Amino acid sequence: MKRIAAIYATALALAGCGGSGDGLSVTVTAPPAGGAVADESYIIEWDAENVYWSDAYVNIYADTDNDPSTGLVLLEDSIDTGTSGWLWDCSSWPAGDYYIRAVIHDGEDEDASDYSDGAVTITHEPLGDVSGLYVVTDSTQGTEVHLAWTPLFGASSYRVYFDPYAAGTWQELAETTSAYYVHEAQSAGIYGVKGVRDEETSPGFGDTAGTMPFVDDSLYVIWDETAPAGSFNAARLTPCGAYLSDYAPDDYDVHCRQSGTGLPVHLFAGDAPPLGGGNSTPLVLTPGSYSIAPESGYADSLALSVGDVLFGYMEETGFYVKIMVDYLPEHTVVPGCYGVGFRYEFQTIQGLRLFTPGS
Repeated sequence: MKRIAAIYATALALAGCGGSGDGLSVTVTAPPAGGAVADESYIIEWDAENVYWSDAYVNIYADTDNDPSTGLVLLEDSIDTGTSGWLWDCSSWPAGDYYIRAVIHDGEDEDASDYSDGAVTITHEPLGDVSGLYVVTDSTQGTEVHLAWTPLFGASSYRVYFDPYAAGTWQELAETTSAYYVHEAQSAGIYGVKGVRDEETSPGFGDTAGTMPFVDDSLYVIWDETAPAGSFNAARLTPCGAYLSDYAPDDYDVHCRQSGTGLPVHLFAGDAPPLGGGNSTPLVLTPGSYSIAPESGYADSLALSVGDVLFGYMEETGFYVKIMVDYLPEHTVVPGCYGVGFRYEFQTIQGLRLFTPGS
C-alpha cells in the first residue's frame, strides 16, 4: 500500500515514542500483562485516543522483545482507526513468545506507539488434560460449590462439566477464562474440566472432583421403646456406615419412639426428650426436592410414613444426612411394637446441603 516503506521507517524511528500530536496515543490491551497463548489464531486489541485525522491508521507488528530496532515484523498495515482489534493468523508462525507493537499515524508527522505488556505464546502442541481439579471445601457451603484446578498451558479458556448421577451423563455448565468456578448446584455430583484453545478442547478429563455423599444402601432397622431388651432403638450415622444401639449410649444421632400406642412411629433427634441422651440432630421432611436439604424447619421429632425422605442436621459437627424410610415393620414378638427401616446418605463436606436426586 501507499507509503508503507516510509511508515515502517517512521515506526522504527519512533521506538517508545508516545506521539507528537495533541495527546495522540495508542495502547495495546491484548495480549494483556499476564500474556496469552495461541495456536491457530489470536485477536490483537488496542485503544486509540485523540485521533483527529480522517485518514488515520494503525500498523501492527510482532516482536520477540521490546526493541523495535531488532526483530520487528509487520503483521498488518493501514488498519482503520475505527477498528480496535485484528485477527492474527499465527498457525504458520514458529512456536515462541511474541510481543505486539501498535503504531498509529495521524497526520503528516504525528505518530504514537505502544508495546503490549505481555507476550503471545504461540504453541502448536496439542492440548493436554486439565489436572489438579478439586472442591475448595473451605468455601463450599449450602448449595454453592467452589472448584479450582491447575492452569493448563496452552488453554485460553476452560469448559466446566457436571454429572449429577456420577454415571458419565456430563452436562456443560459454563466456559470461563479463570481456573476457578463457583456452581450454584441443585444436587450433589461429579465435576470435570476441559481446556479450550481455538476449536480444540482437551481430549478427556485429567481429574474429576465431586460432592457425592456417602450412600449407604444397607437397610437398618431400629425399634420403639416397647421392643424387647437387647433390641436396637437408636442409630449413629457415619460416613462409614450406621452403628445401632439401644438408648443407653450417648453418641447416637437418631432414635425411635412411639407417640401414644402403635403407629405412627416417630423418629427423634438424638438429644430430643424424653430421653435426650444422644447428639443434637434435628429432622425435617423433604419439601419436595430429594437433593437439597432445607436451611430451616427442623424439629426434634417427626411422625413417619413409608416412603418418607427426611434430612437431618448434625449440629455438633455441621454435617447433613438424608434418611429414606423404606418400611415400618411390626415386631414379630411384641404386637404393637413398631420399627423404622431406613437407608441413608451422609454428605461428607461440612455445611454442604447437597445429595443425590434419588429417593
